Amino acid sequence: MATPMKIIESLKVIDSRAKFMGIKLTMIRNLLEKYRDDKDLLKEVLKALRGSHLYDLVLEACPYLKDLENEILEEELTGHIESKIKKEEPVQGCILEGEVPIFVYMKEYLRKYYFKDSTPKIFYDIGKDYALFLDVKTFEEMENKIKKYFGNMRVESSEPLIIVIENNKECENCKATEPICYFTSGFIAGCLESIADKLYIVNVEEIKCKAKGDEYCSFKAKRVARLA
Repeated sequence: MATPMKIIESLKVIDSRAKFMGIKLTMIRNLLEKYRDDKDLLKEVLKALRGSHLYDLVLEACPYLKDLENEILEEELTGHIESKIKKEEPVQGCILEGEVPIFVYMKEYLRKYYFKDSTPKIFYDIGKDYALFLDVKTFEEMENKIKKYFGNMRVESSEPLIIVIENNKECENCKATEPICYFTSGFIAGCLESIADKLYIVNVEEIKCKAKGDEYCSFKAKRVARLA
């Protein structure tokens, strides 16, 4: 019975012994074609190969596996957000203390009466989609957009990429027990994907939030997959 590890061992043998790239890709293609209908098995192989030389070879030999990788990413991102929501159930939102920007009020209103536990994912997706709609092309343009819509931005670390936003408008006059800047997180992810010509999927997580007493809001960005 085929297992992910057995397939990976076979791929390693092909990679080490086939001297010409055309032959190597053909052998990889022929090997994986046997398991084309076993999506779960191929998903495990792709997960295990991420970040390796073999991963790139497999996608080059079998372009159809890019669709499978996209499915994996969607499952992982959805699972990450759902597990976070489950851990924090129910989503408590925030306490509004004084005048807040209208979109902050709208987000809290929609959370309370409509979206409830789906609020983090919905606003993350909206923020990301809006950034892609703006079609940001450079990091400088991204910085200007963030300054316009959220607050002053600076890069705290490049590896991993951590972006700090001072006085983020999304949590202005808000108090919460957990980070609440879902829209900002999605917006940063969308900007980074747009800058990379949508060749990568980027996941962004807020690790500090002024609403819960931190000095500023900070966001950790991670490139989770190559799409082309």
